Amino acid sequence: MQLRSAALLFVLLAAFITAAQAQEKWIVLEHPLVLADADGKTVTSDDFPEKFLLVYFGYTHCADQCPTALSAMVEALAEIGPAADYIQPLFVTVDPERDRGVALNEFTAAFDKRLLGLSGSPEQIAAAAEMLGVEYRKVLAGNEDYVIDHSSVLSLIGPDRRNAVTFAFAEPYLIAAKLIAELDRGGVALGKINNLRAYR
Repeated sequence: MQLRSAALLFVLLAAFITAAQAQEKWIVLEHPLVLADADGKTVTSDDFPEKFLLVYFGYTHCADQCPTALSAMVEALAEIGPAADYIQPLFVTVDPERDRGVALNEFTAAFDKRLLGLSGSPEQIAAAAEMLGVEYRKVLAGNEDYVIDHSSVLSLIGPDRRNAVTFAFAEPYLIAAKLIAELDRGGVALGKINNLRAYR
């Protein structure tokens, strides 16, 4: 009985890993991301030397998907401890009409002081999203109100800014495991991570 249970667990784990890998997409970046901070100042992906960039596209009026994803992202960064110093988390709005200034800063600060909110022109946001394979579209909800349907994925851009991997939003420990794997692949010393073997 125990052997059968162990075999079933192995099959389920293998299927889960295969599914997770199938949802990953590796991207070659041809040029830097160019966006703007909450005050309208130009920000590019080259403004964070030697850092991995962990990027999530969403918007501040998002009812549950964005808060859930950002909370998971922040929790994953907390789980990897000092290794998170090598990562700059970014929130890129897909709603530049409403997300700017104090509102954007307060939204990101509510999750983590390290999380930087970025906006930009509709063209800049569209170019950045297309580069990372993120889709979004405005959906009218009546009375001139609207919501935005968008991909719920995380993108991790390497310090060389030439490559990125986009992967499905997941539980914090799975995000943490992915971050550790990519930091390790990038040559980052991981000795200070608590319980490192649990993520490998």
